[in-house]
Amino acid sequence: MSVLIPINNVNVVFEVVGDEIFATSLQVAEVFEKRHTHILDIIKDYPSDDFRELNFRLTERTAKFGAVVRSEPYYKISRDGFSLLVMGFTGEKAYRWKIEFIAAFNKMEAMIKNGSIANDKFTEVLTALKDKSTEADNAKLEILTLKDELISTQRKLIEKLENTKNNELQTIKKSTRLNKSEKDEIVRLYKSGLSQGEICRRMDRSRDAVRNAIRGVL
Repeated sequence: MSVLIPINNVNVVFEVVGDEIFATSLQVAEVFEKRHTHILDIIKDYPSDDFRELNFRLTERTAKFGAVVRSEPYYKISRDGFSLLVMGFTGEKAYRWKIEFIAAFNKMEAMIKNGSIANDKFTEVLTALKDKSTEADNAKLEILTLKDELISTQRKLIEKLENTKNNELQTIKKSTRLNKSEKDEIVRLYKSGLSQGEICRRMDRSRDAVRNAIRGVL
């Protein structure tokens, strides 16, 4: 997470790493109107101890120098590192810019404490929670979709069963309804010696219909 704060018409990038805040030696040189090589020389003269390792983190950037592109080393500097570095800068302008830098560090620290900006770990946690929330939403959507599909399938099955039942009832109703000529033919066939089953097959009627037709003969 980075925040730009203007100091001496320079947009200084303050980077939040964990719970620490860093500026760069490049922008310190620009604000204090010094050569960057001079700033590098000052830092290089510090003892190679834990303080220097923690508060002056060496890195590099690719920059264009005239027509040549090459890597340039620079340092990410913490608040404590900055305080040590600018200790020897004198003059009214340097004094004013020191105060503005310190105010910027204080502002950044306050923003971290009150939650206006998130540090890397907090951002990582928020991202993870967001991913989990998205996964949960997607899973919920899939479940709802499957539920809708199941309900639709059940409705279609019920409609099919109801239609089949209605068709069967219509067939049964139709098969038991006989006109006079059909009744007479069934009686004739029965009297000729055919069984009820044979009459059912020949007339394509149900056994109940045949039985009702010959009831008076039995």
